[in-house]
Parts: sequence; C-alpha cells; structure tokens
Amino acid sequence: MGNSIYAEDRIGLLVGEILKERLETGDLQVEILERIGYSLIEYIAGKDSVIIVDSIIGEYGEVKLIEDLKSFAAFSPKSPHYAGLPEAIELMKALNLSIPERILVLGIGIRDPYAIGDIPPELSAMLEEIAENVYAIIKNTLCAP
Repeated sequence: MGNSIYAEDRIGLLVGEILKERLETGDLQVEILERIGYSLIEYIAGKDSVIIVDSIIGEYGEVKLIEDLKSFAAFSPKSPHYAGLPEAIELMKALNLSIPERILVLGIGIRDPYAIGDIPPELSAMLEEIAENVYAIIKNTLCAP
C-alpha cells in the first residue's frame, strides 16, 4: 500500500512491484493498492490471511512486523477524517463480514509521510534490501505454524 504522490509513502508500492512476481509463484495473491481505510474492505473480506506492506513512522528503512492492529494505528497519521485498517476491521465486524483470521502488517520505516515528490535517494538506495527483508519476513511468517 501507499500513495504515489508522496515521496516516502510510496515505499510499499515500490516493494510490491519488486516482489509481486516472486510472491505470486506460490499461492499468494499480490495487490498493489493506493487505498486506505474502508476501501480495503473489498480486498480483505473473505480472505483467510492478509499481509499488508505499508509505510510507518519509524527507523528509516527498517521493516517491522506488526501483528497487533492497535500497534499499527499508533504509527499512522492522526486525523479526524482518517480511517485506516483498524477502523475498516471494526466496520467489517459491525457488518458481519468475513474477517481474515490472520492480518499482519509489515511496516517500513519512513520519516516524512507528507513530503511530495520523488523517493529520497537515501531510501531509494535501500529499496532492494528493504524488499529482501519484506520477502524474508513473509516467507518466514507463512512457514511458521
């Protein structure tokens, strides 16, 4: 996930593009989305497991596995108009929609989610390493009991 307008927030989109072919050789379906909140419902309802790769405010370029959605909300921008993944899950519960049994978020640390423009050179230089870290976590997580 991400937003291609924002310099650093697009990191999830770029990682998705790098890993899509590799991940889809197995049983995984990869969606590269510029969506947030309630618009995610159509992509996650009825799935057994969902792994979301997105940017978070954190250590620059570090990939962090977030298994608790309340923790994920702490990394998200604050706005009364914002509805994120935790709010989408709550709405799914209220509507009695099928919620994935397992929802994992892989957060990629960025500094400024609002800067517009090209991806910063420092983050761009880390892109392949970030993608490999994401791939390793996904593979290790899926192989775990």
